[in-house]
Amino acid sequence: MILPGRSLITPRKIISGAISPPLQSQPCGVDLTLRRVLTWTAAGAVDFDNRLRRTAPTEAVFTSTSPKHPAAQADQTGVHLASGSYLVEFNETVAVPLDAMGQIFVRRSLFRSGALLSGGVVDSGYSGAIGALLQVLNPFGLRLHDNAKLAQLVLHQMSEPVEGYNGVYQGSKAM
Repeated sequence: MILPGRSLITPRKIISGAISPPLQSQPCGVDLTLRRVLTWTAAGAVDFDNRLRRTAPTEAVFTSTSPKHPAAQADQTGVHLASGSYLVEFNETVAVPLDAMGQIFVRRSLFRSGALLSGGVVDSGYSGAIGALLQVLNPFGLRLHDNAKLAQLVLHQMSEPVEGYNGVYQGSKAM
């Protein structure tokens, strides 16, 4: 069962930090809006049991109206991203109940502009910041404006409550 968007913001308060709940609530979820764009500055590492895991370090390309990277050219309301891969952080944070799980999907307007977004699963019990991988495939780039709607978070009701997420990213304030 998919939970309607309006129930995720109020009364359940699963999603916090929405810029405009009435404009972001959708029949099947909630639109997620752009907070920051980041790029990677070094390699990361992934293994089986997390002993060798190392999150790749990042730097901000765009936060509101402050470009900080040569790949980004700012205007008054946004940033032009060159073709390439970016990490995007959303304004919204989540507190996923133990009887639900989330999925992040790309908004159609984004892929119609030549970009893909991969967000994956948001585990039961996870609480904190959320983000996604943005791939700009359009050879002319992509302009993102402040608080652009990039994705939609859809929550699925599970058949029973589970133990929930208890990893290193629990309670994170940023990507």
